Amino acid sequence: MEDQVLKKRTIIVIIITVLMMIAEIYFGIITNSMALTADGFHMGTHTAAFVITLVVCTIAIKKAGKAEQVNAFGGLISAILLGLTALGIIWESLDRFITPIEINFADAILVAVIGLVVNLVCIFIMGGDCHIHLDVDINHEHCHCSEQHEKVKENLNFKAAYMHILADILTSVMAIIGLLLAKYFELQFLDPIIGYIGGIIIIKWSIDLIRSSYKILQPLIHR
Repeated sequence: MEDQVLKKRTIIVIIITVLMMIAEIYFGIITNSMALTADGFHMGTHTAAFVITLVVCTIAIKKAGKAEQVNAFGGLISAILLGLTALGIIWESLDRFITPIEINFADAILVAVIGLVVNLVCIFIMGGDCHIHLDVDINHEHCHCSEQHEKVKENLNFKAAYMHILADILTSVMAIIGLLLAKYFELQFLDPIIGYIGGIIIIKWSIDLIRSSYKILQPLIHR
């Protein structure tokens, strides 16, 4: 994907993400849902990651000859931020598991579903007519795109932004599952456990992206 196109789509996603972040954190706090609150803060860090994506896009446009290295650097920073976010989710989930509190399920489930829908809209905006299917190992992706969008596979700045949204989708889905199980089967302990599992998966994604970025940046680092 050309950096100009990515820049425009990133701006739209930033606006949508900020609005949903505010809603999820607010409702997560008043409904006492760890999964929902974690998802909200997760979106907050993604907003920061998208800002990084936007800045990197701008630099890559101006430094066309070094676009690959610039995008790899942006991917590295976003990957580190993604990993730190996952660690925060794990920590908060463990704390909530040790000290459980009552959850307002109706409101929490509603907002989690809205969050999922918003994330799906964002993934469509970022992907456009390029549909990327990422396995847990990002090195085994499959891209069915036009020739113009074949470059997406090599743009780690785009990949990082895309993975941040995928992580949001993952946490939204797991939040919904955890809340439903807690509500209808009285398995409240699953809410923080599912948050913990989601954090572990996101850390794996982060490590894979860091490795991919480092391979491109390695020659510059060791000069």
